[in-house]
Amino acid sequence: LTESVREGRRRAARPAEVRARVESLRAAGADESEVFRVREEAFGSDAAERLAELDAQRAAWAQRLADYRAERDALRADPDLGDAERARALEALRREHFEGTELERVRALDAGT
Repeated sequence: LTESVREGRRRAARPAEVRARVESLRAAGADESEVFRVREEAFGSDAAERLAELDAQRAAWAQRLADYRAERDALRADPDLGDAERARALEALRREHFEGTELERVRALDAGT
């Protein structure tokens, strides 16, 4: 292969390599400043900042989803609710926690459980 093709392949593989390194660092207990440093070295400050913001958004989503699921499971387990009442309460709970495309996503996730 030509050097330009090899370089193109290296650049294409870099995001996956960095992602694997970040996962490894986190599994080993590294803090977010170390994750930021690795990303900054690989992609630059702006990209590392955007990735940190994406991490924060994903963590917030995961927490909101976990909170919702705990409340949802309690509603599902409530023996005093009839099916129609439970369905209305679950929909109200979804709307309390989510809106727009997130609401549709949660409905789809709930359909699978």
